[in-house]
Amino acid sequence: MTEQVSGVVESLDDLDPRVVFAPHRHQVILAVRITPVFNTLDLGLVAAVIDTANQAGFALEREQTFRDEWLLCVFEAYDDPE
Repeated sequence: MTEQVSGVVESLDDLDPRVVFAPHRHQVILAVRITPVFNTLDLGLVAAVIDTANQAGFALEREQTFRDEWLLCVFEAYDDPE
């Protein structure tokens, strides 16, 4: 049985890059919290998730807000030059 991967990231502790951005994946969709406390916009978590994805070989392709507290992010694997 394969491990279930959550697509919700409320902190970096919720993100296991080896599982989420596994080499067999071509696309990953994550919901990243952008308003953690008192409805203040905090893009630090989004930046950290994007950096983690880039290090794993994935690029942010598109994003869209959801309910003012989440950013839905679609990451796609870098094209293999071979």
